[in-house]
Amino acid sequence: MRLVFSTSLFLLAGGLVGCGIDNGLRKEVPEGGDLAVIDVSPETLTYADVAMGESESKVFTVSSVGGVDLEVSGITLDTGTAFAWTSMDGKLPGTLAVGESADITVTYTRSSDGEFDTAWVASNDAGNPSVGVLLYGGDVAPELTLDPPSWDAGAIGAGDVVTGIIKLKSTGGAPVVINDLSIDGDSEFTIVDSGFSSYPATLAPGEESSVKLSFSPSAIAVYNADLVVDAAAPVGTVTAPLTGEGAGGPIALCYADPAEVDAISGTTTFKGDDSYDTGSATITTYTWTLISAPSGSSALLARGSGPNRTFQPDLVGDYTAQLIVTNSLGQSSEPCEATVSAIPTQDFWIEMYWVHSGDDMDLHLLKPAGTRETTGDCYYANCTGGTLDWGVRGDATDNPSLDLDDISAVGPENINIDAPANGDYTVEVNDYPGSVYNGRNDVTVNIYVGGALVWSDTRDVNSEGSYESFATVTWPGGAVTPM
Repeated sequence: MRLVFSTSLFLLAGGLVGCGIDNGLRKEVPEGGDLAVIDVSPETLTYADVAMGESESKVFTVSSVGGVDLEVSGITLDTGTAFAWTSMDGKLPGTLAVGESADITVTYTRSSDGEFDTAWVASNDAGNPSVGVLLYGGDVAPELTLDPPSWDAGAIGAGDVVTGIIKLKSTGGAPVVINDLSIDGDSEFTIVDSGFSSYPATLAPGEESSVKLSFSPSAIAVYNADLVVDAAAPVGTVTAPLTGEGAGGPIALCYADPAEVDAISGTTTFKGDDSYDTGSATITTYTWTLISAPSGSSALLARGSGPNRTFQPDLVGDYTAQLIVTNSLGQSSEPCEATVSAIPTQDFWIEMYWVHSGDDMDLHLLKPAGTRETTGDCYYANCTGGTLDWGVRGDATDNPSLDLDDISAVGPENINIDAPANGDYTVEVNDYPGSVYNGRNDVTVNIYVGGALVWSDTRDVNSEGSYESFATVTWPGGAVTPM
């Protein structure tokens, strides 16, 4: 590899006037081609620790690497003030056969602090008619400093943009030639303004240029890249690490208030109004879903578009709702779950539900020695709202109440007594005649005593108008005897 220079470069007269360096690599010679191709190596000669008035000589080699002879027409220096060249074997200028090489000696004589020049080799290489070798003497060399040496863009919201500046400073005694600037790594980092109108570009000693960078994270993640500065030898490649974090994004926070309620009569609120976005976006959508409920429940979350949803349970047990929030950038949060527990509020609590809709199942509770479809039987016709008077006359605590009644769906239905009078109570299910659905239907009955589930059974009820006796419950104590 070698540096390739245009024919107009450094003009030094006490300082840098201008430059136009093309530091591309030599193109490959086509197989079987008839082109003259030049190679010059090394790219740079540096004369360090030369005392004032003393001289030192170094060599670069010119090679013919193409398919035809290389005609070297001339070797020149930009200034020739402190540097002088000689052909070691007298071949150059002249012809180099294919595969032949010749050495050029460049002697530096120090006369001041810091001197530099360029040796040009002109040839019939059509692609590279003039190739240069940089010459640095008197302890002078180009040096590139990046300030700051790295950039941490910090943590910002996804979709937001932050910018930063890294300065390229020529801190050596010779010019720095910048061939290109690029980003190597995550594409969330970009160069907004390189500070140069074209490449190659030159920074004179003491000169600086600002590179404007931007960072815009696309998601909640950590991003890394490098600002890559491709400079001519002997500086080479200089990099500045770039880091940033996409910290934005919606966070769903949720809970049930209260977290425990009375079954059927109690109401809770699933709340999500503490949800937020860690960036600058706003929460635009609250999506609530009831993801679990006791078997047989038909309870639904209240409709709405805001952060909160009211809820009324219809069976004893736990109900879990899930919240996902979405921000104005279309990003969705991780799910948040909240649970409410529904508890029985009476000592004697009976639940009933079934599988197939369109089949009207009715829950019946007969008091001790009671008969069906009389005042001794609590069912849909006479027991809604606790209108029956059982046990001690005038004492409401021992009266039954049908709190839930369902006709066309799958239940549930509920009968309860706060403090039952002593005796044997019979739990039955009537397959009410005239229903749309007349096939097999599995009916489940749950019996709670003192707030605890003491008995549950599922039976096939499939005869219109029939009664299925499930169990007797003996009070006091609440012992259950299956029937």
